[in-house]
Amino acid sequence: MSPSAGALISRNRKFLPLSATIVLFATIYLIGVSSFPAMRDGQAFFDLFITTPFLLISVVGETFVIISGGIDLSVAGVLALTTVTSAALIQAGWDPWLVIPLMLLMGIGLGAVMGFFITYLKVQPFIVTLAGLWFARGLSFVISDLEIHIHHPLYRLLAGTRILIPGLADPVTKKGDFITVLVVVALVVLVIGMFIAQYTRFGRTVYAIGGNNGANEQSARLMGLQVDRTKMLVYMLNGFCSALAGIAYSIYVGGGHGSLAIGFELTVIAAVVIGGTALTGGEGYLLGSLFGVLITALIQSLIQFNGQLSSWWTSIFIGGLMLVFIGVQSLLATLNARQLTRARLGDPVGGAGAGRRRNRWRDRRVFIGAAAVVGIFLAVQVVGAIRGPSTSGPPAATGCSLKSLRANQAAGLAKDGAVIVYERNGGSSCIDELFAIYADGKIVGDDGARKVTAEIAPGEVTGLLTAIEGLGWYTDDMYSTTHTPCGQCYRYATNVISGGKTKTVAAVDGGTDAPAKYWLVTSRISAILPKFGSTP
Repeated sequence: MSPSAGALISRNRKFLPLSATIVLFATIYLIGVSSFPAMRDGQAFFDLFITTPFLLISVVGETFVIISGGIDLSVAGVLALTTVTSAALIQAGWDPWLVIPLMLLMGIGLGAVMGFFITYLKVQPFIVTLAGLWFARGLSFVISDLEIHIHHPLYRLLAGTRILIPGLADPVTKKGDFITVLVVVALVVLVIGMFIAQYTRFGRTVYAIGGNNGANEQSARLMGLQVDRTKMLVYMLNGFCSALAGIAYSIYVGGGHGSLAIGFELTVIAAVVIGGTALTGGEGYLLGSLFGVLITALIQSLIQFNGQLSSWWTSIFIGGLMLVFIGVQSLLATLNARQLTRARLGDPVGGAGAGRRRNRWRDRRVFIGAAAVVGIFLAVQVVGAIRGPSTSGPPAATGCSLKSLRANQAAGLAKDGAVIVYERNGGSSCIDELFAIYADGKIVGDDGARKVTAEIAPGEVTGLLTAIEGLGWYTDDMYSTTHTPCGQCYRYATNVISGGKTKTVAAVDGGTDAPAKYWLVTSRISAILPKFGSTP
């Protein structure tokens, strides 16, 4: 590395985590595109936004909290409470245009209460927001134990409206690449957040009070900055974002329930950290948080394209990336602290410390390079594990051929009392799996040679059916699509029988023509299905 390049990196060291996040996203995406041809469709990229608007909104608020040196675990509880409360009020006849601002005020109020405990009573943010999480989620179940559906036309309009991408869609046929209203709302929140963080006094104060293990907060007080007011506003802002995310989530799923978004708070924090924001505070950018959200969605999308891995692998990969980024942040913080100490003690140019500085800069370059290699290696391993066998050319010589869907057998299972019949075939191994889920919790499946059974609680089946109906299963937004599968793509047929209604929807995971919510349905079903053994 040339001295000029080294000096450039040294002056812009604060941008290294952000740059690493962007490079990591680009690396994973490019490898995914090379592995799964369907990802070359532009809609596959826009789907990363379509499936995560509520996450992006939550991440904006959480980023401010973490930059200020705090933490907020209450986001999932406030989100769930917002979905239930808004659904209950709309079901009671309230106008959504009144409910939505009321929910936002509720989020701000909860944030203010937690901010008061943290700021003025000096209680640790972790404890206060954990209590807020349980309080909000518990209150959700007090309002209703059951999921409440929202059938208001406004919610259906917001959920079903597609905004076509100019140049990538045909406005006459209304087909092509698109995003949703919720994506636009999330991006507007992101842009406003970026403006506040970078161009307002409040944003500069947030950066000033975070970092250096709390020492920066004391320095900010000595400088005359309004630390207490800023901390209160930070938690109120995050309460607002959590409530807005809850509104977006209720529109997305078409209802509300206290069990929604369990563990969501950890996903939010992980996205912020992967986005390059230091957990110690004082450093980070909302643009990085956006890419943290996209990385989370991208890994989930790749697992969906793979079709063979459990959805829990998303958590495994995100956890690994989070550890890498925390390690990088910790080492960078140590290097910055050493540099600040040398500057305070004084070290004349060209003196005895000059050689040590050169050695340390050399060590820093080695560290930065090693961290980049580790990040890229992890990205390659993630996609390598997801994509499985190579997809170039036809499937590996397995001696099998693609079978037809077993529609008659599936109809027989539905007639025998199954409430969900789920079939999947194809892939590089030419599988042919058919499952039936019954109301009493019994699950049976066969792949033509082997049979598997499992038992779950009847309440889980009821909850699954409710969630599927809430995703619009019995509406025109859920429709069948078909095309020739790629080399290791799967064909699906899902039949849901509930409340006297029955509907079968088929799709192929190698394309982007199927409804986005269809994959939410199949992922929920796949999560509870038993696995076949390795041999017949």
